Amino acid sequence: MRLLIFVFAIACVSGSVGQFTKWLRNTDLNNPYNWDRGNLPCGNDRMILPDDGPVVFMQLNTTIQELVLPRDGELVFGSYATLAFTNNPDHSAACLDSGTDITFNASHPANWLDPDNWCPTDSEQGSCQPMALLDSERIPCQTDHVIFPTGSSYYVNLGTNLNIKVNTLKVSGKAYSTTSFRDFLATENGRNIFPAPQPGPRSTVNIMRRACKDDTGCGCGNDQGQILSQVCQIQRSRCRRTRCTRTIKPVGHCCDICGGMLNISYGVGFNLNTLKNGIQRNFLDGKDAYKNVKYIVSKRTDGKIQMVLLDDDGVQSSKVTAEIMADLNSDINSGGLRYGVTQVSLASSATGGPSTGSGGGSASAHTGTGSKKGSMSKGSVAGITIGVIIAIIIGLAVGYFVYQNKNRQPDESAGFSVSVFSKFNRFNASQKRKPQVSVPPSVGFSWGSRDSGLSSISGATSQGFDNPIYGSVPMENMKQMDLEMTPGDFSTMSDTQPDKGFDNPLYDTVHQVKIQIMFYHIK
Repeated sequence: MRLLIFVFAIACVSGSVGQFTKWLRNTDLNNPYNWDRGNLPCGNDRMILPDDGPVVFMQLNTTIQELVLPRDGELVFGSYATLAFTNNPDHSAACLDSGTDITFNASHPANWLDPDNWCPTDSEQGSCQPMALLDSERIPCQTDHVIFPTGSSYYVNLGTNLNIKVNTLKVSGKAYSTTSFRDFLATENGRNIFPAPQPGPRSTVNIMRRACKDDTGCGCGNDQGQILSQVCQIQRSRCRRTRCTRTIKPVGHCCDICGGMLNISYGVGFNLNTLKNGIQRNFLDGKDAYKNVKYIVSKRTDGKIQMVLLDDDGVQSSKVTAEIMADLNSDINSGGLRYGVTQVSLASSATGGPSTGSGGGSASAHTGTGSKKGSMSKGSVAGITIGVIIAIIIGLAVGYFVYQNKNRQPDESAGFSVSVFSKFNRFNASQKRKPQVSVPPSVGFSWGSRDSGLSSISGATSQGFDNPIYGSVPMENMKQMDLEMTPGDFSTMSDTQPDKGFDNPLYDTVHQVKIQIMFYHIK
C-alpha cells in the first residue's frame, strides 16, 4: 500500500466573475455509485478491484472479509483511514444481502463533455445549485471556474483533439495554468487522473484566466463546432418526450423543448445584466402563473442575445414570452432607452414563429392564441394537391375520349359508324318500342327474307366457320325482325361476284355457299 498525501494550495484569482462548475464523479472507495451492487462493501463481502482500473481513494474506515487487488493498480489511503478484515457476519441494515463478491465498477474514465458529470455552484466550496442551463452551458464554459474538489480521486476522459477553454482550473485544491497543466498531464499522477485516449491525441485545455468585462455579456463558447456535436451525441438519448405539438430548439441545446425563445440584437448602451434582471423582476418574480417557468439568458457565439423560457407543456412559457416580446417592442418604438435593444424575433410553441419586431413602428408581436386557424399541416396540403392533380388527369382523359368519339369518321368498309355511347341512346317515348339488336362497331350485318337465309357478312377479309350440326338451318324458322334499317342502293351489286365458301367438318368436299352482301344504314 502507498500513502498519498494531497498538498492543498489556495490560489487567488482577482477580478473573476464567472460561474463555478464542479466535477461530480470520483473513484472513491466510499462512493456507493462506484460499486456494482449500488452499496458500499460490507464486513461479509469479498472486495474486488479489477485490472486496468483507476486509482482508488479510501477516505473512510472500511471492514471487509477479503480484498482482491489488481495486477497493476493503486489504492490510496486518506489520512487516518484504515482497512480492516473480519470473519464475523455483518448484521447492519445495509448489509443484509452481503456475503458475496462486490466489484468496483468505475473502471472507465468519465467524459468531460457529459453534462451529467458537472453541476453549477455559487462558490469553490459550495454545493450544487438548481439552475436552468442549456446543454452547452452545463459543461465548463470559457468563462467558468472549474473545480475538482479536494479529498477525492478522479478518472477523466478529456476527449480527442478538442480545444477546451476554461477561465480557471483547480484539481484537488491546486490551481493550474495552461503550461503547468500540460506538464502535469505528463506525470504519472496526471496520467492516472487524465489518461490518454486511444486512439488519437488528447485534447488540449487552455486556461484563459480572463475575467469577462464586456457589459453585453461573454459567450460560453460551446454552442457550435465539435464540442457541441459531441455533447449532443451523449445528451440526445436522454431527451424527454415533449408534451407540446410544436417544439423549439435553442442554439446550444440538444433537445427540443416546449416554450418560447427570443433572439435579440442590441445597440449602444446595452447591458446584459440590466436586461436579464429587468425581465426577471417585471415578468417572473412573484407571478404564481409563471412559477414553473424556467428562464435562461445567454450570449451566443454569433453575438446575439438568446432568451429562452420553458415549462412542461409550453403554455405559460409561451404566454410570458409573448408578453416580453411586446414589452421589448414598446421599448424599441420609444427609442430603446430602457434595454438598448434594436430588434427582437420570437419563436414559441404557441406561434411556431419566428415573428420579428424592430424599430420604426413596424414591430409586432404574435401571441399565437388561435394560431392554428387557417393553417394546415404539410400532410393535408400534400393530400389536397395530389387529389386536385388526379381530378385534372381524369377530367382530361374523359374530355379526350368525348372529343375523339365526336370527331370519329364513319367506317367506310362497314357502311355505317357507331358511337361508343350508342348503347345509351334513348328513343322518343311517343314512338312504338321495337326490338333492338346490339351491333359491334367493327362488323355490319343484316337479315334478308326467309328465302334468302344468311344474306350478308361484312369484314376486311372473308370469314369462314365450322358448322357443328350438319343439315340444320338455324335461321329457317326465325321470323323477320322489324329493325330500324333503310335499304341502301343495291344497283351496283352483281351476282357474278366470286363465291366464298367454308370447310364442312363432316365431309371431305368443299361446299360453296353464295353470299349476298347487302348494306343498310341505321337510322
